[in-house]
Amino acid sequence: MIPVFLAFILVAVTPSIAEDSNKALRFGNTTNDHITWAVSDLTELETQFSVCSWVRRLFNAPYPVIIHYYPHTHGFLLGSRGNHNYVVGRNLNLRTKYGEIPDGEWFHVCMTWSSTDYTTIVYLNGEMAGSKLTRHKTIGGTRDGKFTVGNAASSKHPTYIFGGDLYKLNIFKRVLSVQEVRKMSANMCSDEEVRLNEFRSFRWEDIFSKPRSGSVTEISVCTDGQAPAVDQEEDSTGQTVISEGILERLESTEQELTETKQQLATIQSTMSEELAIVKSTLAEISKKLESTEQELAETKLNLAQSEEKLRNVTETWNQTLSEIEADKEEEVSSRWDALYSEKYLDKKLTKEMIQETGLESTDGDILGLFVGVTITEDLIDYLKQRHDDTVICL
Repeated sequence: MIPVFLAFILVAVTPSIAEDSNKALRFGNTTNDHITWAVSDLTELETQFSVCSWVRRLFNAPYPVIIHYYPHTHGFLLGSRGNHNYVVGRNLNLRTKYGEIPDGEWFHVCMTWSSTDYTTIVYLNGEMAGSKLTRHKTIGGTRDGKFTVGNAASSKHPTYIFGGDLYKLNIFKRVLSVQEVRKMSANMCSDEEVRLNEFRSFRWEDIFSKPRSGSVTEISVCTDGQAPAVDQEEDSTGQTVISEGILERLESTEQELTETKQQLATIQSTMSEELAIVKSTLAEISKKLESTEQELAETKLNLAQSEEKLRNVTETWNQTLSEIEADKEEEVSSRWDALYSEKYLDKKLTKEMIQETGLESTDGDILGLFVGVTITEDLIDYLKQRHDDTVICL
């Protein structure tokens, strides 16, 4: 009995999941066409989240809303025409970007937000379309609120009517990476959302099964398990070909690549010229430094030679002064010696003797010891008048 019971469970569950995965929801164009449910605890989305979906617009309302979570300014809203990409009190308007996508064409949109940097980022078909800083608040938490898919949760108004198809609308409890968003947007029939199942806070399967209001009907997609990737289509033979949109983007990318290469070539040429100038300048500076070093060496040598010459001149000068002093002493000594000669010995020293010996021309150094000589009074008076030195007679 146990094996039979297990088999029954597998048969009952598996078809339901497969059936939901191949179904999209089409919303009508009235204010009654929506899905709404209440929530009281959204703690797991409080600091970060990502909301992603495949969208096809079929009705031209001014401000169509895909999904709106409303606990006043602590919620978020994602629109299908770029007017509303709203998180905690700040709106990112990307109407021009959204306007590049024709009505009736499937496209993938993903909006992420985190309180780490309080930044909203919106991706269209896997590429970042814009970003904006928000208020420093958190999402939901334990506040009572409600979700509405297909219109505004705060008030069901004609301007907010979605009027189109939704597929794989999922809310994740973390910020998806660029790589994850690109993989998800590459093929609407892929199972990338299932690979991220552990991070899905609200799954498409759960939203699909919630009570619906007004005209919200199911349509089949991915019936063969495969679907063309975005910007691809099938030709008459059933072969997948690249559409004009991809070709245009490829041509644009090639042109940008060519321009980038040209810019790089210009930059390299400019840098080569500037590098040559710098090298030439450095060579000139090097030569000047070598010349300056040589001049400095020569200057040092000349200075050393000059110092040597100065020392020689100084020595010669000192020697000459010494010789002059010696000559003067010798001359004075010889003059005094004259007084001791036989001619003047034991004679009376007179003024005439002084003048005769030339002693009074010895710069005033007239003082001496007169031995055996008689000095007269008039000689002493004469000496006092001629010299300031003191004359002592013994």
